[in-house]
Amino acid sequence: MPNSRYEKNMGTIGADGQERLSRSCAAVIGCGGLGGWIIELLARAGIGKLIVADGDIFSESNLNRQILCTENNIGKNKSEEAVLRIAAINSDVKVKSVPLFLNEDNAYEILAGCDIAFDALDNIQSRIVLCKAARALSIPVVHGAIAGWFGQMSMIMPEGKLLYDIWENQKSGKGMETELGNPPFAPSIIASLQVSEGIKYLTGKSTDFSCDILLYVDMFENRLDKIKLK
Repeated sequence: MPNSRYEKNMGTIGADGQERLSRSCAAVIGCGGLGGWIIELLARAGIGKLIVADGDIFSESNLNRQILCTENNIGKNKSEEAVLRIAAINSDVKVKSVPLFLNEDNAYEILAGCDIAFDALDNIQSRIVLCKAARALSIPVVHGAIAGWFGQMSMIMPEGKLLYDIWENQKSGKGMETELGNPPFAPSIIASLQVSEGIKYLTGKSTDFSCDILLYVDMFENRLDKIKLK
């Protein structure tokens, strides 16, 4: 590997932060719109190991926004295609593909040994399963969601319960994306915020999203609002 690979990271996270990142393991649950961008950014940043989980296959409707989806891999498993992409970006990153949907039977096994988990899911039930397993394993979850011009991001620490409790009280399994759709620019913006927050945590940088704060993003009005959950 050329010594210059991470030189542009140094001013932001420093040599110590880069070393910590290279020793870190992150699980990305969902390899679609958000997940594809999260995987791309973490691999380029120099994460040590990635566990990528998704039981879905690419379809033509994914081409508008999912960076891992191409015209040549329609019908192929998303997590297995993620492995190929990671190898092309950064061959030093160790990868484990889990071509399965997260559920109560496999969540603990998927997350075992991880330092952090990224929520790139598209339904509330799976998010509850993820947060329950992560809490039991003392792993923070970086939540992200998109719908139309809007998105949100939050760091859910193991001791944090408010967002988890809100989800448990919701009736619908899907969010507003069923009505508003998912445009191509939304996943890259929210995924970037998720990765930024995750890298801050893994490299020991300060963050205020560990206190039940939700970042709400309005891409139409170009507004970002921090919402204190109560």
